[in-house]
Amino acid sequence: MTYFQKIRHLYGIPEDENFGLKESEIVALEKRLNIELPATLRAYYLSLGSHESLNNAHNRLLRCEEVWISQDGYLMFYEENQGVVSWGVKKENFMDPDPLVYGNYSSSEADPDWHLEFPLAACLLMLAVYNGVLGGLLFNGNCLEAVKPEVIDYIKDNWQELEDLSNSSQRIYTRDYTEVITLSFDENQNCSGIFIGTNNRDRFNDMLDHLDVGWFYLSIEDMDDEEDEYEDE
Repeated sequence: MTYFQKIRHLYGIPEDENFGLKESEIVALEKRLNIELPATLRAYYLSLGSHESLNNAHNRLLRCEEVWISQDGYLMFYEENQGVVSWGVKKENFMDPDPLVYGNYSSSEADPDWHLEFPLAACLLMLAVYNGVLGGLLFNGNCLEAVKPEVIDYIKDNWQELEDLSNSSQRIYTRDYTEVITLSFDENQNCSGIFIGTNNRDRFNDMLDHLDVGWFYLSIEDMDDEEDEYEDE
């Protein structure tokens, strides 16, 4: 599967279903900034750019009119939900169809703190995963405290690590791109958080049955509360 196909599979978006922006919107963006978008980013906007859960559940794909070029020449197209991190592509790499993405981990444009992330297509999948486990996928949950070593070992044995999306502080696992797990690690490589997500309730229940975690949040609890309120009306 291509990276875009993996995103579609994770979110249950059929191949023949289009959630893209209009070509005219992309052309207006390119004209406004006097650039040509990297081919991968252009294709993403034209096929998946308007899917709300995928692009706006937590972190945010910038709308065409919001895309901008930073003072130091990065094309900025995605931002963290509180504006602490923003992602962009170096202007000199625009002609690369799948250029490297850098994250500015400073909220200041004048004093940026750039970190190399991943090639663009892989980065879009990474961002889709994090949006998914933080609300974009129907069934999601998280725990922001130490995860038991035996739980980490179980995950390593039963899910595939996406090494092309993982780094020393964040590791991503999947089962056939239908369910995903992300693990957070501190500077001493202690696991300090876990996030899970899927659009399949049976898969989600199976994850809960096999992962011995004291969950801080589970989306199904909100669903159950809503069902109870509906029945009471």
